[in-house]
Amino acid sequence: MPFSLHSQDFQSVADVFMRDPKRYHPFTQFIAGVMSGDSDLSRVERETIALYVSGLNDCRYCIGSHQAVLNGLGADEAAVASAQDSPRMRPILELAHKLTQTPGAVGQTDIDAVRAAGWSDQAVEDVINVISLFAFMNRLVDGFGIEGSSQIFKKSGPMIAQHGYGPLAQALGQKVGAA
Repeated sequence: MPFSLHSQDFQSVADVFMRDPKRYHPFTQFIAGVMSGDSDLSRVERETIALYVSGLNDCRYCIGSHQAVLNGLGADEAAVASAQDSPRMRPILELAHKLTQTPGAVGQTDIDAVRAAGWSDQAVEDVINVISLFAFMNRLVDGFGIEGSSQIFKKSGPMIAQHGYGPLAQALGQKVGAA
């Protein structure tokens, strides 16, 4: 249940962004770049990291949302579990765990482990961006009390899987331009 008067009708994070497009437009551009832009990480891998971090933070909205996007990308729960157990993703998720739970404890050995799994320095940066993005996003939706629903996830998951996160940034950009 939303916690503030201006968020009482919020059903999704898009409602937060649309309430104040000027404030959130740059952030939605960042989301689109991190989650849909060019990267050594596939979109499934980035969504898997987002789902993992959201699980660590117990953010029910983001868990439902990213599971729906993963389903839309053709990655069911078994595929995600398999990816999480892969030698290439394991050090990424260990870094995600540490950066989420004890950020001050992250050190060179954590980064070296990701590199040793075959990831580039750019991929390491992309991983850190995904983890950090969802530390913020989880707190944003939980702070506003947004829970989401299976109907919202059924609608938004396939849409994001097909088009990425850019359309939301574009919609906010249009609203900012019109203001």
